[in-house]
Amino acid sequence: MQIKLYSLFILSFIFLSITSKAQELFPKKELYHVWILAEQKLDAGQFDDALRLYNTHKENLSFAMKIRQTGRIKEISSEAERLRKRGNYAEAVDKYKEYRKLKDVPTLGIFEKKIEECLTQINKGKLTELTVQQRVITGFEWAHRGREKLSLLDTIGAKRDFNNARILGGNRNNILREQYIEGNRITEALANWGQAKLKFDKVNHTKVEELAFLTTYRDIRNVDIPEVELEIKALRAEMDGQNSLGRIAKVCDTDLLLSYVNNHKENLPVSSALIARLNEFKSTQKKINLLKANKDNAATVNSAYESLLTWTEDFPEEIRDDIKFCIDSEYKSYKATIPEKASLPSTSCSGLADYLNGIVLIRRELSNCNSANAQVLWKKNVAYIKECRDSRSILSSNKSLKDSVFSMVKNDSLLAVYRVKIQNSVQAGNCSETTEIYKQMKSLRVCNQDVLDEEIETGLAEAKNCQNKSWWRPELTGSFARNLPKYSIAGVARKMGNGWSSSAGAQFTFIDHKNPVDFTIGVEYFNTNYYSEQSAGSVMENFTLSGANALVAIKLHKPNTNPDKIRPYLKIGTEMLIPTSYEYESFSVFQKVSGTEQLKKTMLSVTGAFGLEIQKKHFGAFAEVFGNYGLGNSIYNSSLSHVVTAQNQKVEARIVKFGLRFGIRLW
Repeated sequence: MQIKLYSLFILSFIFLSITSKAQELFPKKELYHVWILAEQKLDAGQFDDALRLYNTHKENLSFAMKIRQTGRIKEISSEAERLRKRGNYAEAVDKYKEYRKLKDVPTLGIFEKKIEECLTQINKGKLTELTVQQRVITGFEWAHRGREKLSLLDTIGAKRDFNNARILGGNRNNILREQYIEGNRITEALANWGQAKLKFDKVNHTKVEELAFLTTYRDIRNVDIPEVELEIKALRAEMDGQNSLGRIAKVCDTDLLLSYVNNHKENLPVSSALIARLNEFKSTQKKINLLKANKDNAATVNSAYESLLTWTEDFPEEIRDDIKFCIDSEYKSYKATIPEKASLPSTSCSGLADYLNGIVLIRRELSNCNSANAQVLWKKNVAYIKECRDSRSILSSNKSLKDSVFSMVKNDSLLAVYRVKIQNSVQAGNCSETTEIYKQMKSLRVCNQDVLDEEIETGLAEAKNCQNKSWWRPELTGSFARNLPKYSIAGVARKMGNGWSSSAGAQFTFIDHKNPVDFTIGVEYFNTNYYSEQSAGSVMENFTLSGANALVAIKLHKPNTNPDKIRPYLKIGTEMLIPTSYEYESFSVFQKVSGTEQLKKTMLSVTGAFGLEIQKKHFGAFAEVFGNYGLGNSIYNSSLSHVVTAQNQKVEARIVKFGLRFGIRLW
């Protein structure tokens, strides 16, 4: 029991020591190992753990930058997660993608997985519910994934991704359209090349013929396949007699060395351990090349090279010295490229060191597009040398940086103002004003210029469509209604039975989504039947009427409506009936009359309706409940006597209808 308590005490002491002295956990010589561990935490979405690791060397400029970047990555993750949980998957994709703009940040598995999940959800939903901007955003992401699959020779996956980009983007964005057209071209060419390679591999060929065939893939423009390039490199080494372990080590090519070991496992007793170490070696070299791009990463790069030199002890003796020589040569070449720090005018200013450190931080913020932070840091930084004798000369040496900071802040502020103006202009339906604002935005120079250019191009396209949200369109129409006629003879109303009425025809409609009024002109062929009853309920007279029906009406609806959504409307208008056929049968006097001689040539009526419609540019449909009331005293010619009335006896009749009308167009 005492031993257990003692052991527990020792473990607790070790844990507290590690926690309280994180700075000592990783000494300077292990900077690269800390960097790698932090990257692994970032990749897994463990951002706080990554921050703790970066903070162990926060005095290092590159680690200080990673601390700020990790904070920004946390913000991106939080904002994107909010959008994703609300079901705003397209906006979430756009937000997750922002991490790719951060300098020196590798591909983060956690973000790429979330983007994949959002894309899956978008495909499950109705694409018609996405806005144009959302479709374009998602289309660019599919095109990006298609390009990545091309480099892996996954033509099936690439074709699927580029087709998704086409379905979403269509012709809504010219840049996206060029990308998926070019992507599909490369995909088809690579698929054909792959089929040709399968046939080629079935027949024995010389090394020269094999090399000549492999290089034909390069005839496909704008594509690079690392797997094929490595195969070409290995084949050339074999043809040149350089395909032994020792000879390949001398040419300083880790990819080729790893390929050789993989292909000759049976002849190498320690192949598994060697492959593992070479993979780690290769990964580190890639990270070194990434880190080299930023001079502030010099200390981390040095640490990475020292790690490589240490790992060479694990390689077979026959290649150890050659690999060390390769690393050492590359290391010396890199150190020679790091310039000495530029000297400023001599001064006894005590704040100069802080000022110089601040300049580095300002450059980092500017490179990460944080212009507001850069401006705040600049104003604070100037205070360090305010009392210096040579402050003017010191500030003059960084004038271009100051100009960049304040120019970017100004343009960012103007961009925010322009975006508010565009939002207000779009809501007000001022299409021409929206176009002008986008044209003004073209003069801005911001950090993410490519993103802004894409936004302007998409916005101008949408504004152009906005200006064309009114059309004249033909529609096929039909209706079915109950006829409730009014009928009297010599002032005595007859009891009428409700009849039916149907019609079919076409109408020409002016559709306007900006203004509240549309116009409709239509012609239909109609047929209606009704009857009068005796007091006992039996049919006394039967009427059948058909002819043409001309309609002129206005439709009232909300202004600035969305063509992709259903909108309600009210319709008011007048109709003119032109009878072409009439049949009358009396069961009291047993007479039957055919022909339109007893009817007026035309009959006017008023109509009103409430309906719902969707009116896109190339598709439209509507359904409405309507009522129609005949004007005038009668549909009959008053100068003629009715067949069952006395001489000059007055007959009054009008048609009243209530029913459903519907229409559709596919052009």
